[in-house]
Amino acid sequence: MAAQGFDLLRRRHLIPLLLLGFVLVLVSGWRSFLYSRQLLIESQDQSYREVLRVLPQGLLPHLVVDDYIALEQDLTGVMVDPSMASLLVVDPQGRVLAHLERQRPGGPPLLRYGPSRVVPNSPGPVSPKPNPGRAGSGRADTDLPQELRWQRLEAGGSTLGWLRLGHWPTSTLAVVGILARQYLQLMALTLAVFAVLLTASVLVVRREGRRREAKLEEQGLDLLESSLRDPLTGLANRRGLDLLLEREIARFNASRAAKGAADLLVICLIDLDAFKPINDRYGHAVGDQLLVEVGRRLCQGLRTMAPDLSGDLALDLAPGPAAGRPADAGTGRLALPGDRGVDQVARLGGDEFVCILAGCATVAQAQGLALRILQSLGQPFALERHSLTLGASLGIAYADGSQAPSALALLQAADHAMYGAKAQGKNHIQLRHLHNPSDLSRPRPLPDPNGRS
Repeated sequence: MAAQGFDLLRRRHLIPLLLLGFVLVLVSGWRSFLYSRQLLIESQDQSYREVLRVLPQGLLPHLVVDDYIALEQDLTGVMVDPSMASLLVVDPQGRVLAHLERQRPGGPPLLRYGPSRVVPNSPGPVSPKPNPGRAGSGRADTDLPQELRWQRLEAGGSTLGWLRLGHWPTSTLAVVGILARQYLQLMALTLAVFAVLLTASVLVVRREGRRREAKLEEQGLDLLESSLRDPLTGLANRRGLDLLLEREIARFNASRAAKGAADLLVICLIDLDAFKPINDRYGHAVGDQLLVEVGRRLCQGLRTMAPDLSGDLALDLAPGPAAGRPADAGTGRLALPGDRGVDQVARLGGDEFVCILAGCATVAQAQGLALRILQSLGQPFALERHSLTLGASLGIAYADGSQAPSALALLQAADHAMYGAKAQGKNHIQLRHLHNPSDLSRPRPLPDPNGRS
């Protein structure tokens, strides 16, 4: 359910629709309140107009005979309505004839005789100023707003007086106002809760999106890593080797440009001798194990580390655990004087491997490294109760600071040197200068590890 909610929130049109729906509900509720309030006001106004139409007919006989007691009694009967604030009758000169007033809505009506004169037909609605009550009445004057309505009292074409009616809003109207305020408060609270939930949902969705992006990025890195690795040995494949060579060439060129000279850039192409007969005799499973063990020995015999092949991608191209690599296989150090830097090992395919020998200052040092490789590969391999012996032909191509090398030229030169060494027999090394193809070192056979010449 949560995942479905996240998928819904990811739709860009959903949040605007929710906000639009909330605004429509708010506007609809407010319009309903205004309409109900208007109906109540019109109903109240109609009832007061009816009072002003009917009441003068009952008051006129009392005014004709000056019966003010009956006048007050009739006014008291009208004051039964709790929304009536006051009823005032004055003669044409404004002298008060009868005055009943209620201090608050629903309170008892009280007789009041002041002020002594009132200006008839004064404009309304007004908020009357407090007037002192009768002494000893214990009544405080009210400041509640009243709506005042005047009506002429006339008979036979002559004015007998004026009737003033004051009233407060009905309790129903007050309740509607309270409900409106509560409605607005409820909507504000709902909006706040909606905003909090929406914000929390957006944050959760963003966090989930970042998690999924990180997972996709990790999967992409895994795919890239697998595309740069040899699936059998865990070493760099041809594509990974191209990236390693491009990086080493860039470092070589930068050092040559900064110092005017640089250490040699050396690659060693290794082709295993007598691998095919072993593979044919013992089967592909033993052959694959033999290739894995060759990769292990190359990494143990050289100082290797995890290469950074493409920017921020740190890919360990030394043989992985699946290939049986020991924990320190990637940090094996060749026992030669001086710190040469970092070497890299790759498998081109079949029984061919490539080593990038970093930091070789002289050709003799590169030859010493190649000799060490041959010695390592010349040791017997114990696989499935079999003791297998291999040989190897090594072709070394190197570049000095005279010209900028290319990866293709280095590999071609190393390949030519390797075939030259293979033509001399097993366990031979041949060197080739990248820009001086005729400068070939004399092949150096490796003494038989078993002491045979």
